[in-house]
Amino acid sequence: MGRHDEWWTIGETRLTSLVEAETMGVPVQLFYPDASGSDVTDAAWMDPALGGPDGISFRVQSFVLEHRGLTIVVDPCVGNGKHLELPFWNELDLPWLHDFRAAGFDPAAVDLVIHTHLHEDHIGWDTHVVDGEWVPTFPNARHVYVDVELEWTASEERRQGQDPYAESIVPILDAGLAWEVGVDADLGDGLRLLPTPGHTPGHVSLEVETGGDLLVITGDILHHQFQLARPDIAEVADVDRPLAVRSRTDFFTEHADTANVVAGTHFGVAPVGHIESHGGAWRWTPTSGTPVSS
Repeated sequence: MGRHDEWWTIGETRLTSLVEAETMGVPVQLFYPDASGSDVTDAAWMDPALGGPDGISFRVQSFVLEHRGLTIVVDPCVGNGKHLELPFWNELDLPWLHDFRAAGFDPAAVDLVIHTHLHEDHIGWDTHVVDGEWVPTFPNARHVYVDVELEWTASEERRQGQDPYAESIVPILDAGLAWEVGVDADLGDGLRLLPTPGHTPGHVSLEVETGGDLLVITGDILHHQFQLARPDIAEVADVDRPLAVRSRTDFFTEHADTANVVAGTHFGVAPVGHIESHGGAWRWTPTSGTPVSS
């Protein structure tokens, strides 16, 4: 595991990547059962640091936006002490919250927390334990939940074996910090949700008007850069695979060959850049960031 926190300026908006964990050499079939190492190497344009036939890079990271006087956290990772079925996420003890503060951010000063969807690695740091109780980490922030997604996540079927809803969402609801919206909500201040369903029923991406180039945060519409070359390959957690493929393809088509800046939520090594048409599909061109001082 390793950390590579960075920031970028897009228009008048500053985007900071805060990495909870980055793992190299993840077997491709762990996330993509229908893929092989050759599917990765077929993306010949890809930086070798992102992966090869023996494995791919994978990040769990949040993006923090400093935007129009607001501090906004997008997808706050797995969190510490969560009781989760995946052993590599169960009861973590990682310095993400320390890193958040070291990067100059105050949890009490966060204005908005936005979730692209409600899988456990996108909601975890919404809460932390104080005196044996889960309490909000960002006590003054409105927490954006897509209504369809929240209903699906709260279902009994989704809460079998583990209960991130109880640990990471219920304390937010009880504190009156939840803001339920539709899949295409305009959140104001140049923030809009873009419906990108398939990975989950209410999955969205986030568009940010920066006063310069449009910034788009993907969420889990894709997990790795090689999917630009193979959008037909589904990720293991895509609940509706045909719909996820359509959402990916539509997203790539819309944002390719434009000035739009794309931030890939799980992209390792180089998570911010541009999508370009390439050989009947697409490719990734990264934009270098500035390391975060800590």
